[in-house]
Amino acid sequence: MVIEKMTKEILMKFAPGDQKVFTLPSFEKAQSAATQAYRIGNYEETSGWKFSAYIGDAMEGTKQRSITITRLA
Repeated sequence: MVIEKMTKEILMKFAPGDQKVFTLPSFEKAQSAATQAYRIGNYEETSGWKFSAYIGDAMEGTKQRSITITRLA
């Protein structure tokens, strides 16, 4: 799925075990998405949720990056 930025609303739709791949416009946006996934457990309504995030290499000919996010718990 191609997105401009990761939002809390997108992450809130993940069920335990879900794994999704997103395409973001730059490494910085992908890094921000990973940070948001890691920090979502700090929100009161999602306390105990855990995510992993993997940022892929730059897509050939672009600055776009893929990021794979998995909800662990």
